[in-house]
Amino acid sequence: MTSEPIPSTSCIATKAQNVLLIVDAESLLSHGPTPSQDPANPTEIADGLIFLAKGNNSKEIVTNDSNIKIPVAMGRDIHLRIRSVSLIAEHSVVAYRMTVDTSSVLSPPKLEVHTGLTVPAPNPEAPSEPGSRQADDHFWTCTPKTPGTAECEVGFMLVNQQCEAVGFFKWNVEIELTS
Repeated sequence: MTSEPIPSTSCIATKAQNVLLIVDAESLLSHGPTPSQDPANPTEIADGLIFLAKGNNSKEIVTNDSNIKIPVAMGRDIHLRIRSVSLIAEHSVVAYRMTVDTSSVLSPPKLEVHTGLTVPAPNPEAPSEPGSRQADDHFWTCTPKTPGTAECEVGFMLVNQQCEAVGFFKWNVEIELTS
């Protein structure tokens, strides 16, 4: 058990509208076994390889149709995270770019990194007693300006267990902010 206090992030979390993109890395590689090795010219992916979760309603977990609908809450930033299905999978995913076509609906996305956070983790010697580990968190953030639709492009890389990029990809998504 840790004696180190784990600071609450509830004040940050309640101010954000969280969207999690989940990449099926192994299926992505099986659909395109020779992805781009150039981050400036990534391989474009089709629907069906990214799943999303938003809010706290499990019914909002859907298969990728390249459209994310987010109820607008002015004053609440959108935090977009992208992860692979498993933390210690053969391939992880790292978002290296996010762009928005119009600044009238969303502010330009900005990468935010929080380093050295203490996170709970199982204790291998006693799994029912929590332990802690150090980890970094990162996400892309932007602020809704008005209801409307913005075309976004997310650039991400698949990374192997040696932290080597095995391919660069891009996913075009429409973000619809509804009132």
